[in-house]
Amino acid sequence: MPLSLKLPPFEPNLVASVETNPKRLREWLIALPVANPLLAGRQLCDALAACNRVKINADDRIKLLDEYAVIQESLAIELAVLYRVPGLPLKEQAQAAALLARRFCLELADGYKIALTDRLDKRLSFGNNKVVPALIQKIMSQFYSLFQLSCRVYSAVPEGIWLEAHQLFRYAIEAHLIDQTSAEHSPGVARTYKYILLLALAEPQRFAGAELDKVFEIVENYAGYAHFQPISQLGNAAGFFLVSLDEDKPPQYLGSRSLDGYLGGGVLLDTSELVRHLHKSLAVLEAKAPLAQDRGKVLMWIEILRRVSRQWTIATKRTFQRIASHTPVDLCLGLRAAVLCVNDGHGLLEPENIFEDAIEAVEELHDTLPITHWKVINESPGGYALVSENMPAERVRAGEIVALRAQGHKHWMVASVRWLQQMDKQCLEIGLQIITVRASAVMFRPTIGHKGEQYQPALLMPEIPALKQAPMLAAPKGTYISLRELSLLTANGEVMIRVGKLVEQQMGYDLFEYQKTEEIPL
Repeated sequence: MPLSLKLPPFEPNLVASVETNPKRLREWLIALPVANPLLAGRQLCDALAACNRVKINADDRIKLLDEYAVIQESLAIELAVLYRVPGLPLKEQAQAAALLARRFCLELADGYKIALTDRLDKRLSFGNNKVVPALIQKIMSQFYSLFQLSCRVYSAVPEGIWLEAHQLFRYAIEAHLIDQTSAEHSPGVARTYKYILLLALAEPQRFAGAELDKVFEIVENYAGYAHFQPISQLGNAAGFFLVSLDEDKPPQYLGSRSLDGYLGGGVLLDTSELVRHLHKSLAVLEAKAPLAQDRGKVLMWIEILRRVSRQWTIATKRTFQRIASHTPVDLCLGLRAAVLCVNDGHGLLEPENIFEDAIEAVEELHDTLPITHWKVINESPGGYALVSENMPAERVRAGEIVALRAQGHKHWMVASVRWLQQMDKQCLEIGLQIITVRASAVMFRPTIGHKGEQYQPALLMPEIPALKQAPMLAAPKGTYISLRELSLLTANGEVMIRVGKLVEQQMGYDLFEYQKTEEIPL
């Protein structure tokens, strides 16, 4: 199949501004003001864009591009310092840094695509069999960097990138180049392509920024256990994903979908062996967790492995159809703010009704409610998709507890931020899953070793017998330890509980079941 790659137009008027001598280009790159990554990034992108728009011999172009690629790594680190922030939306400087990093990836990919096209046009040129797989790998590597960057800032990948990645993989297979080593220490075309597919299937927009490093690590460590299969080899639908090589879209979980009569060009991605290895790693970690020195980090690692494993076995399926809506809603972000909301904007208890060392923690909650305003895009019985403009910067994180209500209403629901997407500088979309429509505010602390330890806010969620749902507590991340005993201060007095099953652990909270052991009225 011939490649049909989108290439930048040639602009002869730029010839005079392009440095075509690799040595002089290297000297110019070394002299760039790297202490100012935004300025250096703009100069690099402009120079590379000009290089991509003039006629240069393919071999000479590759040498120039490789010089740009050397500095890309150091520049990417400096730009990442600016855009890798805890939440969304990004500030103006962070947004500019992310756009420059993205543009650099795209320009480098374009340069290597031009070189690849030129080499393929010279079919009888000596050495093509060595150069072509190396060029395909370099383009794929830029695509993978672009996907990682998009995950970091919760933005969509540019239109057409999926189709070009599929085309390059398909060409490498049909030209029998897929198993050729492209460069020393390079993962190769097939493995890099698996990185891209598995990263998309992991649904990275559901992970907080601090979790994404682990997601990338899992993808790269376990991609070798994923395998491509022809459509005819479809087995159990669990662990099989359809990769449509002639469409500009990511892989899709098959589920109960039949491929009888499928006429498209596609392959299956089989993750069954990969998931088996993930489960083995999980078993080892779970055995070590009780004795681990940094138990919180181990538990976070375990939870991320579980979430990724689920996505690579049976991808998330929407239970209910979404219904379009335009309802304006209020949102309070964060566990502490949600505690205030469900308690009508007040501290949990009056100071004279609680222990002396709990007073400071209660007084911290007497702040003005940080209410933000959103509009519902669509809704279902299980959750909402919301959009907001002009949000305060870096306020929203995936895996955060929020309180939600329709504007003009008093009743607050409790939800979790399941995904984020930054559409542009002004527009942010989030997906919420409702945890409970009824919650009560409490303060808690461990009963053992609590001297000097302040009470912390949490949300108590009642038992729902009809759904066979046990009572639960949403508390700050790191609270959960199985069988731990906690003291809860409620409006009706002190309650002693024992921690039970962990329901989920996110970056913003631990949600777990509990059993009441004692109740001490005020």
